[in-house]
Amino acid sequence: MQRWILVGLCVFAAGCGSTGDKVLQDFGIKDRPEDYVSGADKVMAKLPDVAKVEIDRMNAAQRRGQILYDKGENNSLNGAYYKRTKVYESSHPLDANASTRTSQNNPVTFIGYIEYSFQYYESSRRSNRVEAESETADIPTGDRGSETYRYRFDSASTWNGVKGERYSE
Repeated sequence: MQRWILVGLCVFAAGCGSTGDKVLQDFGIKDRPEDYVSGADKVMAKLPDVAKVEIDRMNAAQRRGQILYDKGENNSLNGAYYKRTKVYESSHPLDANASTRTSQNNPVTFIGYIEYSFQYYESSRRSNRVEAESETADIPTGDRGSETYRYRFDSASTWNGVKGERYSE
């Protein structure tokens, strides 16, 4: 039975030319040419450019920061307000793969993943919230972290510019 299937595929491949070659390559029966680049490989090549745009966008969104209250030593009533911001410093493309089709009419799309590293910065302490909001958070805290974001690409491996979705494993 398996012989007949293989013979049928060979006849199909011989009759269809390049389309048959493509089918055989997709099923792993025939090797792909050396210059073949998959859609996922194209997306991986584009992820560093996406990361540059997204780091700028995320840092702009974080510029206002968050106003927090420091109770001080022994939880005294003489606490102070300060601004805390998250500054994204670097990125690392992780992976790209084809997404699952939802129907026959939808073309194959791709999903790329980028990990961003960040550090928290704080402002000097102020007596009230308004003063703290006007301060610049430029004192590094040493607290670091990372976040992974997911980006969608079309069938031509083109990013549509939509901001990434936070992805947690």
